[in-house]
Amino acid sequence: MRADFSLDYDVMTVQRPQKLYLLARFAAGSAPGDIHRRPLNISLVIDRSGSMAGAKIDYTRQAAQFLVQHLGARDTFSIVLYNDKIETLLAPEIVNNKDRIIQLIEHIQVRGTTNLSGGWLEGCRLVMSQMAKDRLNRVILMSDGLANRGITETAQLVQMAQQKYEEGVSTTTMGLGSEFNEDLLMTMANAGGGAYYFIESPESAPTIFHEELTGLLSVVGQNLMITVAPTEHVSSLRQLNAYQTTQTGKSTSFQLGDIFGDEVKTVVLELNVPALNTMGECQIAKLRFEYDEITGNRTQHHISEMDVMVNIRPEDIDPSLRDPEVTQSVLLLKAAQARQQAVKDADKGDYAQASQTLRAIAEEIAAAHVKNEHLQEERDALLAQAKQMERGAQSYDEYSRKTMVTQAFYTQTARHEETIMLRFREQQRQTIEQPVLHTDENTPYKQPGITPTHIAWNERTFELKGDLIRIGRAQHNEIILNEKGVSRFHCQVRRDGDKLLLEDLNSTNGTLVDGERITKSYALSVGDVVYLCDEKLVFIKP
Repeated sequence: MRADFSLDYDVMTVQRPQKLYLLARFAAGSAPGDIHRRPLNISLVIDRSGSMAGAKIDYTRQAAQFLVQHLGARDTFSIVLYNDKIETLLAPEIVNNKDRIIQLIEHIQVRGTTNLSGGWLEGCRLVMSQMAKDRLNRVILMSDGLANRGITETAQLVQMAQQKYEEGVSTTTMGLGSEFNEDLLMTMANAGGGAYYFIESPESAPTIFHEELTGLLSVVGQNLMITVAPTEHVSSLRQLNAYQTTQTGKSTSFQLGDIFGDEVKTVVLELNVPALNTMGECQIAKLRFEYDEITGNRTQHHISEMDVMVNIRPEDIDPSLRDPEVTQSVLLLKAAQARQQAVKDADKGDYAQASQTLRAIAEEIAAAHVKNEHLQEERDALLAQAKQMERGAQSYDEYSRKTMVTQAFYTQTARHEETIMLRFREQQRQTIEQPVLHTDENTPYKQPGITPTHIAWNERTFELKGDLIRIGRAQHNEIILNEKGVSRFHCQVRRDGDKLLLEDLNSTNGTLVDGERITKSYALSVGDVVYLCDEKLVFIKP
C-alpha cells in the first residue's frame, strides 16, 4: 500500500493569489491468491416485477448463475426476490452445492410491482445474520423499475444505506434498462459503501456482474478515508469527485470505501490560496490516509500523514510546469461535472444551455494542449453529447439521461475506465443496429452464416489463411496487435470445415462479441465486430 499526493503546481508567485489542484493518491498492493482472500458474505436481491419479463430476466438468471459459479467453498450466499412481496429464494448457506443453487435461479419467474426497500432490507437482514469481521459483507441490489411499494423516499433510503454501512453491511446497486431511478441507486450505493452500475442492456448483465465480483474477490483493504486539513493559507476547498464527506472543524474527510488489488484511488481537491507575502516553503494543508489492511483473516489499521507544501518564488509560474497527471484528472472530473450540469439543464428543457456547457469543457480540454488518449476520447464524447443535446427532446430521453449521469458518477468515483467501457458498449450496439456498408455501398457487413475471409483492424486488413490464426501482442502470433490491454496470446481463429471459430485464450481483458465475453468457441460471420480491450476487429469478406 502506498499513499502520496501531487499538486498541479508546487510553486506559487509571491503576492499573487492562486487556485491549486491537489491530487491525493492511494495505490493498493496485489490481491492475495484465492486461498488467502477474505471470504464473502453476499445476498443477491433481484427485482422480479412484471417489467423484468423477457430478455431482462433471462440475462439476470445468467448473471446470477455466473456469480454462483465463481464463488468458493468458504463464501456464504443468499438470494432474495422482490416484487410486491418478498421471498427468500435461498437462505444463507456456504456455496458447496452449486448445481442446486443454479437450478433455483433457473426457475425464477416475474410478476407484480416493485417493493425495492423490502427486498433490500431482507437482503441486509440475511447478510447480518451471517456477519463476521473476517468476511466481506455485501448486498447486491438489482432493479429495473421505480420503487413503488414500501419505503419510496430517496432521502430515507439513502440514510438507511448509510446506517447499514456503519453497521458493517455495504450495498452495491445495479439499475437495468431505462425505467429505474438512477439518482436513488447512485446515492444509495455512495452512502452504502458499495458501487453503482448501469446495466444499459440485458446482455450486459453478465459483464457487469463480472466487474463487481472481480472487485469483491480482490479486496485488500476496507474503510479507506482521506482527510485534508487546510492551514490558514487556504481560503476555500472543494472536491471535484463525488465521495461521501464528513466535516470535523476545518478538516474534511472523504469516504473511499473498499480497496481492490492493484487499484489506484484518488481524490482531487481545488484549493484557493490568497496572496502570500513571504518567500520560501509554506505548508498549505495536511493529508491523512486511514484504512484497514486485510491480510488473510486478520485486519490491521493504518494511518499515514503528510504535509502539503508549496514553494513561494518571486517570478511568475511557467504554465508548462503543470503536473500532467493532475491536469488530466482535473479535466476529466470537470467533464463529469459538466455532464451533471447539462443533465440539470436538459431536465428543465434548456437543451441549448446543456449543449453549451458540454462544448465549453471540450474546448477547455483542447486548450490545455495535453497530449493524452483519454482526454482526446473524452473531448470527442463531449462533442458528440453536445450535438445530441442540440437535437432537444427527440434525443434526450430516460436512456440518454442515465448514460450521462452514470458516466459522470463513474469518473467522479475513480472509475473512469468504466465510463470508457460504457461508451464502448454503446458504440458496439450502434454498429450492430446500424451496419456499416462496404466501399461499394451495397453489401451490408452483417451477413449471418457467411464465413469471413479477412480481418479489418486500424485501417489494415489481414487475410485469414491457414487452419489456426493466433492474435495477440507476442511475436509468435499470426496477427500481432502490440497494443495496451491485449494479452500476449489473446485469442485465436480456428478453421473447422467451412467455419471459422473464434476462441479466447484465457486473456486478461477477454474477447468480446456483441459486448459479451465469449467463454466457448464462437462461429464467425461476415460483419462480426470483436473487441480485444479497446482494439476493434471487423470480420469481412471483401
